[in-house]
Order: sequence, then structure tokens, then C-alpha cells
Amino acid sequence: MSEALRHAILVALSEVLYIEEADFIDGDATDLRDLGLDSVRFVQVMKRLGIDRESEVPRRLADNLSVAGWVQELERPRAAS
Repeated sequence: MSEALRHAILVALSEVLYIEEADFIDGDATDLRDLGLDSVRFVQVMKRLGIDRESEVPRRLADNLSVAGWVQELERPRAAS
């Protein structure tokens, strides 16, 4: 797991959801909806991470709402469609 990427995700989530790492009851596998992530906050986090809303990335991230899932998706090489 890329620590720099994980850190960037945690910072974005902390700024948008007003949470800290201790709030992640199941560690990086914690469902982000349990921490208050909804569709509006999801868009805000995407903006903070510099992810284009029109790309396929938000859809992929929405399929796995955890820090571990997001790191895995964002580390995955982009395949040509």
C-alpha cells in the first residue's frame, strides 16, 4: 500500500468529514459511509484528491468505500477501454 497515497486520502477525508484516524474502527477497511460519507461529501473528497468527476475513477471508488479499497483502485494501472 502506497503510504503517500494513503496519507493523501486520509487528509482529504479528515478535511471533509471532520474525522481523524482513530475514528476508523476497522482500520483502512472501515466503510466510509459509517464515518459520514454521502454523495455530496464524496464529490468534495474527489475534488480534494484532484480526481476528475467525469472520469471512470469516481465510479470505481464508489464500488469500494474504504481507504484500503481506494488505495487499491488508485494504484491500479489505467486500462484503455
